[in-house]
Amino acid sequence: MPRPPAKAPGEPATREQILDVALELFVERGYDNTSLREIAERMGFSKAALYYHFPSKDAILMALHMRVHALGHEGFDQLDPSRLDPAHWAQVFDELADAMLDNRPLFLLHSREQAALAKIHEKDHEEQHADLLEKIQGVLGNPTFPLVHRVRLACTMAAVMGGIFATTEAFADVETDELRTALRDVVHDLLGPRAG
Repeated sequence: MPRPPAKAPGEPATREQILDVALELFVERGYDNTSLREIAERMGFSKAALYYHFPSKDAILMALHMRVHALGHEGFDQLDPSRLDPAHWAQVFDELADAMLDNRPLFLLHSREQAALAKIHEKDHEEQHADLLEKIQGVLGNPTFPLVHRVRLACTMAAVMGGIFATTEAFADVETDELRTALRDVVHDLLGPRAG
């Protein structure tokens, strides 16, 4: 098996660089229209060296998809189910929205390549997805939270996720900072005056 190309000190790991380049190409040209050869050429090494890190183009797409899950886990792990304070929730959703907006190309890829992603779902991915859903359901289903708080929280989740996932194409021409401000306004409106 070929050795991976060396990286300069301080650069992201080669695997992460490959994912960054693949993301750029998949968004620019489409998943089906991008070859492993093109990814390797953009990286400046051989296709064989690419195989050292990823066995297939599908594996690259799944790794990019798992970045979406990682962002979700990082965001929702901060949501403390014991805190009823909407100000805490507003901070969590502000940070989640920031992370998602800082990764807009990833969500654009996710939006455009649903068919390709549906073909490559893996068991491990489903387990991670179930873990995230279980955490969210645990918070929303907590009977010690007043119902109005749980409804506000559910609607805020939907606003943040939908505002970025479902409308990626519609807002593609909107500057990130402008979209960030609008999304934060919606989050604070939904969570109520105590979240401001």
